[in-house]
Amino acid sequence: MKSIYNSILVPYDFSERARAALEESFNLAKMTGLVITLFHVIRDNQGIFAAFGLERSKSMKKDYEDQMRRQLQEVAAEAADRSGVKVNAVVSHGKVYDKVLKGSHLLNAKFIVQGVNSEEPGTGKDQAGSNALKVIRKAECPVITVKNPHIVNGCRSILLPLDLSQETRQKVGHAIEIARLFGSTIKVVSVYYSTGDTTVLAKLKQQMTQVTKFIREKGIACTSKIIEEKGTSSILAPRILEYAKKEKDIDLIMIMTQGESGLFDLFLGSSALHFITYSEVPVMTIIPRQLGFASMIN
Repeated sequence: MKSIYNSILVPYDFSERARAALEESFNLAKMTGLVITLFHVIRDNQGIFAAFGLERSKSMKKDYEDQMRRQLQEVAAEAADRSGVKVNAVVSHGKVYDKVLKGSHLLNAKFIVQGVNSEEPGTGKDQAGSNALKVIRKAECPVITVKNPHIVNGCRSILLPLDLSQETRQKVGHAIEIARLFGSTIKVVSVYYSTGDTTVLAKLKQQMTQVTKFIREKGIACTSKIIEEKGTSSILAPRILEYAKKEKDIDLIMIMTQGESGLFDLFLGSSALHFITYSEVPVMTIIPRQLGFASMIN
């Protein structure tokens, strides 16, 4: 059955982070057979050209749009030559996150691959950028965020952080799909940060066993690790990123937001935002859905 998905959408603003996202999309496009769509949004700002009069303003805005389209088409052509995959260029007007979301829907995007900022905490700015966070929150498809260039052939290992929530186990299906495409190993990891609650630890071990067995039954190489430390949930993301760095072969981290529960802002402000901001490798973020892996193992 032919896939309903047509493209990988890459929001492109000509920045270094956007170029990193474009580079990261090459491997994914080759393995999936999907087209890369570079998507540039011109922010509507009537005040920029207003001083030049109505007719002159219209002419200047059209000239600017034509210039942006030419530049984007040049980037697309050069990217297609280097990658060997088809790369389209689309220019739109409006709010960046709104147009990216609508564009991904209209283009039947299977993935959005976007660059993110890496501002230090305490600067008064969203570490990942407000547009990027809004796209992550509302996208219909998984969003892969890229902070720095991370160019490897294929995807050696996928890191799959798990906890005891029902939603988080829905990542497993996505991880298996990507692992099949790239011949990747899936590395399942959990952090046990309770202070002596052996019941929680036992449940965590049971879930890890179930998940690992399920993945291996699908023909995917899989390892599992429980990191035991005293502390609170705040140590979860930092410890997992330390583990990823130590492993040296992690090329993708898959995380789940808690959007459907209404706790997105709280969750993204802690663990998920930490992954997106500080991970040296791409992070795939998935919104929980009604159905998923949880229904398979219960």
